[in-house]
Formats: sequence, C-alpha cells, structure tokens
Amino acid sequence: MSKLSGENAKRLFSYIKRNGIKASSYKAIERLLEKPNRTNIADSQGEDVFDLISDKEQEEYEREMKFTHRYKFSVIVPAYETGTRRIKEMIFSVLSQTYDNFELCIADASVSNEVEEAVKSVNSDKIKYKRLPENNGISENTNEALKMATGEYVVFLDHDDIITRNALFEVMMVLEKGLKTESGILTNGIKLIYSDEDKCNDDLTEFFECNRKPDFDINLLRTNNYICHMLTVRRELALKCGGFNKEFDGSQDHDFIFRCVENLSRDEIVHINKVLYHWRSHESSTATNPESKLYAYDAGKRAVKAHLQRLSIEADVEDTPHLGFYRVRYKVSATDLTKIKIMTLDELKSLSSDELKNSDFEYIMVLNDNIKPESADYFEEMLGLLKQEETGCVGGLVINKGKIESAGYSIDENGELKPDFNGLNKHFSGYFNRAKIVREVDGVCTDCMMVKKSAVDEGGVLKKDKIVVYCPYSVFKRV
Repeated sequence: MSKLSGENAKRLFSYIKRNGIKASSYKAIERLLEKPNRTNIADSQGEDVFDLISDKEQEEYEREMKFTHRYKFSVIVPAYETGTRRIKEMIFSVLSQTYDNFELCIADASVSNEVEEAVKSVNSDKIKYKRLPENNGISENTNEALKMATGEYVVFLDHDDIITRNALFEVMMVLEKGLKTESGILTNGIKLIYSDEDKCNDDLTEFFECNRKPDFDINLLRTNNYICHMLTVRRELALKCGGFNKEFDGSQDHDFIFRCVENLSRDEIVHINKVLYHWRSHESSTATNPESKLYAYDAGKRAVKAHLQRLSIEADVEDTPHLGFYRVRYKVSATDLTKIKIMTLDELKSLSSDELKNSDFEYIMVLNDNIKPESADYFEEMLGLLKQEETGCVGGLVINKGKIESAGYSIDENGELKPDFNGLNKHFSGYFNRAKIVREVDGVCTDCMMVKKSAVDEGGVLKKDKIVVYCPYSVFKRV
C-alpha cells in the first residue's frame, strides 16, 4: 500500500480539517520519512499463510509440550456479513493451532447465510455456532458468543482477522509460569494476557505496522487502547465484569479492558512480546481507514471518562490530533499548587532524609538553570499526573535546537538508560505517537522533573511500587 495512495490522501485531508495545514504538513512529512515496515510473502510459492511457522521442529515441539494443566480456551468471535473467504481464513487460523485444547464460539448476526454455510463447510467439532435472530451490535453479539464459552480463559478475535498458529501455545506458556499451589490446590494468578500485533492486507500477502507494546501501562491505556489484540481473559473475570457494554459500541473492547484491569493488580496482567494477531486491513476497516468509524473514537473517549469516574478520579478527557488517542487533564486545585517546592537538583541532593521528611511541602519541582519551561501550564500537567496514587515521578518533553532531546528514558538491552526519540523533529510524534502521549517510562530528564516526596525512600531512591511517567504536555527547552 503506497504512502501516497488514495486512502492516505483521504486521511490527510481529514487530518487537515481537524488540525490545520501546519500540523498536517509535519504529519505528512513524518509519514513520508518513515522506513518501510512491511513483510511480503509473495515469494512463498503459494505456500499457505498458516503454514508459515518458524520450522517443523518448532511446530512439533509445541504440539508435544506437556503442560502441568491443560487450560481450555474459548475463542470468542461475533460475526456479521463477514464473507466466505474471510470467515474461513479466520476459522482455519484457529483450527490450525499447535495447542489443541480450545473451542471456537461464533455468534452470527448476519442477514445472509454466508457465514453459516462457511462454518458448515468446515465441519469441525471444535466449532460452536449460534445464529442470532437479529443484529444487536458488536457488544451484544460478543456477549452471545461469550455465553457459549466453557473454557477457563476466553480469547477475543474479530471475525475477519487471523491469529498465528502458535498464539494459544504462547498464552499457555505464560499460564504455565503463573501456576502455583495454595493449600494443595492448583491456582493461577494470571488473569489477563495480551500480545503484540500487526496489520495485514486483505489477501494476507503483506504484514505491516507491527505494534510492539509495552508491559501494562495504565496511563497509556487512558491515552489509547494499546492492548487491543490479542486479548485473553480469565472467563470468570469477563463474566464478573459483566461482559461488553453496548453503550460503548465501536470501542467496546477499550471499555471492557478498563473494567477488567480495575479489578486486577499489575502482576496479574502479562504482556507477550510477540506478534500473535494479524489485524486485517481493508477499505471498511478501522485498520485501514480510521475515518470510517469516527463514532468509535467518541466511544473510546467516553470509555476513558467512565473508567476515571468509577475510580473517583476528577479529570477531563479530550481528543488529540491523532484519532483514537486522548488527553487526560487531571484536576489540580490552587491548594495543590501551594504544596510544590521548586529547587535545583543540587539543592535536592543536599537535603538529608530527615530534612526532606520534615519539610512542609509534598511535591518537589526540580528545575535546573540549563533548562527553561516552554509551556505555561507545565506545573498543572505534571502535578495532575503526580497526584495519582501509583505515580512517584513525572518528567516532561525536552527540546534542544528544534529536535527532541528526550521524551522519557528507556532501559536498553545493555541495561543503560537511553533517551526516547532523541534527535526526532520536535513536531513529529514518533512510533505510534508515543513521543507525544502520556506513558510510563524507565526514567526522565533530571533537569526538569517533579517528584512526590512520599514516594522517595530514606536513601533518596524512588520506592519500587511507584512509577515514572512521561508528560509531553510539559515542554522544556535546553538553554
């Protein structure tokens, strides 16, 4: 799919209408400068896409793996006028799994008989099929498929997408590690699992836009449904949460994930750092054309608002220039602002633990002389994030000579902290817009950071149960 295709031209025109010519120009330039990220299997000489596993030895290893407990998975698929080819490709991607303890639950709300006939033609005893009397929307249709499930874990799959042959095996490997025995009873502390994903063209010959995701990040989830696919949830948790809510159709999975994670601790949520899900991209899908379902982004914004309200967190939720990405503005009072002490990093280091503990301020704004705030409300933005219980430190976006110096820091493969998006044009958004959205990071620039006093231990180190957050709306310029 060319970067200058008609589809991308439509998206750019819509972006201009929403955000203006200047922002759109930078967006277009950034897209044109992106390195191609596509895999083409056209040279596979007609080999079936579902046979493209690493090698036969690996497949045999996966099929013969002896697990302590063989969990049963229920793959949940709400179908609606999918088309024979697409529904069969989805079905075959499930039936060809190297781990075989599963059932495929299809709730079909189609008017035509195409899906039903395709299911019958496959003729597998692993498929549970239910023809729904009417189409009640994606949430209600998903709930009907969920009612059919008998597995201990449910896996959610869109009717025209596919999963890799090792998808359920990889989830089983996670569950195997989560097993423990309590009072002689085998239990599992893992309740929600998600994987990386990519997109594929309609005929499954190209795979692109690989989404490498971070481990669980509540701030990123409030910005964007980055978890998305492939999602696996303990069935009892899915039922406890009440399944899917039709009020959020279009972003029903975002709302559902929020309601799930609100009941979980971080160690009950696992990210699989492998692509297990291929999101099919065609004309009517949001994968290709986000403009095709603008209502979904409004539903996503309402899902974030509802989540914050359930947690009694006062905040406003706004759209950003990027569809499906949101900005949360946490409420900060005038009294909150009086609890901040501004100092340089050297001043902070000179304080003893007793002096820090007995001080009358709650938050410390480190602002060194070699940096200058560029945004007027940087205080409010950082403090709003820092007030959240899990947050111990917040840092901003640092600009140097028109380029990003740091948008947070990440630990690299050598265990060293490296600045994220270093050298990127300050107008660009970076990989999946992560240079310009709130997210958890491993570190921030110590020249301009805000720290919660109670989150620092006696040795002056951030407590292990507190996280570091990057805030792109607090912008600083190197001087």
